[in-house]
Amino acid sequence: MNPGTWEPGDDPLDQRPTFLAHALAMSLRYGSGPWPQDADRLPDDQPRPTGDEPFISSVVMDGIQSHHFGIESDDDAVIEIADLLGRIVTGDPAHDDLLRLHARSSAVSALGIADDLVDRIRRLRLPRDRIGAVGRHLAEHGTHREAVKIGIVLLGACGDERDRELLLLLGTLEELTLYAVVALQRTQPDRQRATYELARRVRGWGRIHAVERLKGCGDPQIRAWLLRDGFRNEIMDEYLAHLAATTGDLYSALLEPDIDDALLDGAADILAALALGGPAEDMSDYADAVPAMHRLADLLSDRGGTLGRLDAALRILAFLRELDDDSPWPPDTIARLRRRYEELTAQPRWNDLVLECLTDPHHAHFHHAMWVADRLRLRVVPQIIARLKTDPLDESAWYHAIRLATAEEAEQLGHLAERLLPLADLADGPGDHRGIGEEYRPDRALESVVGGLEAFPGIGLTLIDVALRGRLTRVRRAALATLTGWPSSAVPDEARHWLRQAASVEPHEKTRTEMIDFLRN
Repeated sequence: MNPGTWEPGDDPLDQRPTFLAHALAMSLRYGSGPWPQDADRLPDDQPRPTGDEPFISSVVMDGIQSHHFGIESDDDAVIEIADLLGRIVTGDPAHDDLLRLHARSSAVSALGIADDLVDRIRRLRLPRDRIGAVGRHLAEHGTHREAVKIGIVLLGACGDERDRELLLLLGTLEELTLYAVVALQRTQPDRQRATYELARRVRGWGRIHAVERLKGCGDPQIRAWLLRDGFRNEIMDEYLAHLAATTGDLYSALLEPDIDDALLDGAADILAALALGGPAEDMSDYADAVPAMHRLADLLSDRGGTLGRLDAALRILAFLRELDDDSPWPPDTIARLRRRYEELTAQPRWNDLVLECLTDPHHAHFHHAMWVADRLRLRVVPQIIARLKTDPLDESAWYHAIRLATAEEAEQLGHLAERLLPLADLADGPGDHRGIGEEYRPDRALESVVGGLEAFPGIGLTLIDVALRGRLTRVRRAALATLTGWPSSAVPDEARHWLRQAASVEPHEKTRTEMIDFLRN
């Protein structure tokens, strides 16, 4: 592997660094992976939108499209690229032909043409060794992500086991993992081990793409890894939880006499993810769901407590409480499980654990402890206030504080927000910004407070006034929702006056209409 050129003396495909050079640099700096976020800055990156415009990277788009939407093929691109390949591999490859191939490959979506391109190459009976050489060239020398992806696709179709290290290295870039793992599966004699090696190098969509290709794996080491860490990813654990539970045989693993902490934590998080449901199979699709939940309750009752284990138990309990008549299990089975998890989460040791974390406003797990305290309905507003005094823009802390507050505490929080938040700077709207980014932290903090005042009629009027004049539509809508939730008698005339003024200049049509409707009632 090297980031050089097709032939000694040839010009590079263009003047940007190659993806291989970037991957080599990341490997030298950080090891085999996973690599930190600066590895996501790829050689062909364009300037990202300024302000709060949403940005969805191509790796995210590939992941969403491959999992949730049909993929439309570009037939014209398939024919054109296959013809270019045919000219290159049936004659002497001219550098200009390679430049044209790179340029054309850069202008398409590899996800949309990969399968059809491979099919067409096979139908044309193009020489495999030369197609593999061209694919290797694009993979090693490509400076645009789509061209490199197509190079990897060609390697998957016509490469061999000698391409293993190249595919692992490039695949450690999450942008390329999907293509690299398919190529590894097609070219390596030990395809499960190769996939496992790549899966451990990535954490986001790449982890999802790789682990999905370990479904049904019989390797004991891989199965053990799936239960402890393999399902974890930076997108949603729900994508891989069912695969881990079934391929790893979670219930049987939990029956072993010696359960290590990593397995217990993994089991708790897998079952919690199945309870949440979502984009993949959920608890109702897991044949061993009921015995596995019972066994987990046994283990959590006997073992030391952590926030993660408590969080998982609470998520499972919420799932059990929400089951209705359409549940796949008999009512008495659900009732018995529900009682077990109610008794488990009611143990006093959990409260002590949460309160210990919240005693220190700088505790590494403070935010996690807040979420758990919210589910347990613990009275922890004083501890959260201490946190807010150290970080007044902590929107999550404001959110939990106001929703856990008594009326007296809500009034205290309102005064605290008036003192700590830069209200004079926030009443500079209206605007139609989305509120994405660091600069909008104060706005989002205000939104968190105002959104929770619905339960406290008449409290926080100053904050509502500022929110109605804010630059974010979402903050103005939070103020409107709070006023709408109050009894009419609790909405003072001055608040109606603020709302009339806000409606007269509101740029967001739906919000303006709802403001007017409120004033008419």
